[in-house]
Parts: sequence; structure tokens; C-alpha cells
Amino acid sequence: MSLAALYIRTDPHGGLPSREQQRASDIAYASRHGHEIAVEYEDLEAPGQFLYHKPALKEAINNIKEHEDWEVLIVADPLCISDDASALHELVHKFSLYGNRLEGPGHGWDDLLARMKSYRREMSRR
Repeated sequence: MSLAALYIRTDPHGGLPSREQQRASDIAYASRHGHEIAVEYEDLEAPGQFLYHKPALKEAINNIKEHEDWEVLIVADPLCISDDASALHELVHKFSLYGNRLEGPGHGWDDLLARMKSYRREMSRR
């Protein structure tokens, strides 16, 4: 059993699932995959673009660098991290450096990692 953290972000425009929907989805995912939830992070009504405009996500990132109490961040949908592909790929890259993962219903770590690597290759060609 691995330790996991949940991350929930709602947006001011209601474009993301509700807090309750995300939490239920994340808990069900954790249960199905044998993750023990160690901590929960929430950025309610947070805008979607930049990672560092989300205090709870910033705390989660700092914790993997300093405390590393958990190895998997469970997120209902990658859009809950950011609606900007560059920001999402930045987080996936950070997690890969620290040996952590980002997972959730409908998106596995391997898929997010492959998309991040493809994005970085594409950006390096420009």
C-alpha cells in the first residue's frame, strides 16, 4: 500500500466538478488502487492557469521536496491541476524528478509522463 495525497481544485466559473464529486472520485480511485490517503489539499475557487497561484498545490509541491510523506497525488482530472498544458507538464516533470506520481480516474502516471516528454521534445524543437 502506498501513501497518497488528494488534490481538489474548484474554479470560480464552475467548469470543474464540485468539491464533493472530486473527493468521492479520488477516494474511490485510492481504494481501488490500494492507496492510503495521508493528506488532502484543496484550492477552492482557484483560477486554473498558474501552479503557484494555488496555495494548497504549492504546499503539496513543497512537501514532496522536503517531507515526501506520500508518493502519489490523486487528482480527479488533470484540468484540476491547470487548464494550461505547460503548467501541467511542469508539475509532471517535477514529480518525475522527485520520484512521485500524479494519478487519477481516467489518467495514469505513464500516460501523463509520456505526454510531458512529448511536449518537452516539441518545445525544444521550436
